[in-house]
Amino acid sequence: MKTPIENISWDDLRFFLHVGRGGSLTAAALSMSVSHATAFRRLQRLERDIGVQLFSKTRSGYKLTEAGDDLMRVIADLDLEVQTAMRRLSSRDAWPGGLVRVTTTDTLMHQILPSILTSFQRSSGVQLHINTSSALLDLIKGEADVAIRAGGRPPEPLVGRRVCRIESTVYYSKKMRNVSIKNMNAFPWVAGDDSFAHLDSSKWLRAQGLDNATVIRTSSYVNVLNVIKDGAGLGVLSCYMGDLEPSLCRLMPPPKEWRSDLWLLTRAELRNVPRIKKLFDAVYDGTRSMVPLFEGQAPMM
Repeated sequence: MKTPIENISWDDLRFFLHVGRGGSLTAAALSMSVSHATAFRRLQRLERDIGVQLFSKTRSGYKLTEAGDDLMRVIADLDLEVQTAMRRLSSRDAWPGGLVRVTTTDTLMHQILPSILTSFQRSSGVQLHINTSSALLDLIKGEADVAIRAGGRPPEPLVGRRVCRIESTVYYSKKMRNVSIKNMNAFPWVAGDDSFAHLDSSKWLRAQGLDNATVIRTSSYVNVLNVIKDGAGLGVLSCYMGDLEPSLCRLMPPPKEWRSDLWLLTRAELRNVPRIKKLFDAVYDGTRSMVPLFEGQAPMM
């Protein structure tokens, strides 16, 4: 009679995994630190409990049957998830305050967040893993613990805290002469690549017919900032970037249509975890003096 699935030993399943990967009982016995006889009994017990033959014995060793191949794929994925979870847990235990995985943007890490996060880390003892790749890590899937990003109200099951409004506008270098809204089509432009095509500012550039005038496209708005500073062309920047650069000028007031909000986001089950709450407070409190900068209230240059 088959053993109920919930009563099958995980150790036996891991042993099956070692046999399948090594192709022999001897290799599995060595890796699991058991005798060859014990290995043979475990394999027999697992096949009896499941009720199907998992291996066929050949001259070259143990070959997975079709059923064994199906089980192998499932157990290999589970084993990888268990190992990943154990590495995460060991990393958390290695630090007195635990670990927080943060996903944010390179623009916020350019000048705004480094001092805030450094101060938080020193005072809390929390280890921070900070990801600024252009790909958004999925909080819902557990790829990150906290997101610090622009956007709208968080979808369930995420919870968030709004930090402030973000304004953006067009900037150009003081190296460029006689630039105005009336003649902006006569100058070269710099822009984000297709990964930013969803932004209202990117849609505006296309609507203005400025695609053909765009001489540099890049996957990073820190790159956009740097080449604008060097006089490569006009480009859109968040005010918290452009207004900090004395070498740049605004072309026009920040359009209301380009507004977004800066949010702190996490999963609902993490909202009351002390290290998450402390990080939220640190970022929120640390940005209070910067709200006028985020919201474009710096004087026109």
